Amino acid sequence: MKKAVILLGHGSRNVDADGTIRRVASEVKGSGGFEIVAYAFLQYMKPGPDEVLEQCVKEGAEMIVVVPFFLQPGAHVTKDLPALIEKARMQYPDVGITVTELVGSHPLMTDIVLELAKKHN
Repeated sequence: MKKAVILLGHGSRNVDADGTIRRVASEVKGSGGFEIVAYAFLQYMKPGPDEVLEQCVKEGAEMIVVVPFFLQPGAHVTKDLPALIEKARMQYPDVGITVTELVGSHPLMTDIVLELAKKHN
């Protein structure tokens, strides 16, 4: 089964703001766990989620895992993302589309904060 992962971020008006998500997507791709790795943005930046979902399907993805690259469960995560996923599931009924918890809810976030803070201790 061909699997894809999409890191879904907010987007920014700042042209250089996509560096982190691009780096993480590259590292995920390098891990070899998914045949297709992509990123998309809900606002301000391209590519958008509809475009990336379509591209994943065109590349033969049979399963797509969407990872919300957000720290907090704001309106984009609680309202916009579920609507987007519902639409995608209707548009691509033969493709399994799942959504993980948002990145900010991961238990390792505490370790990340501690590591960053200790660098300035």
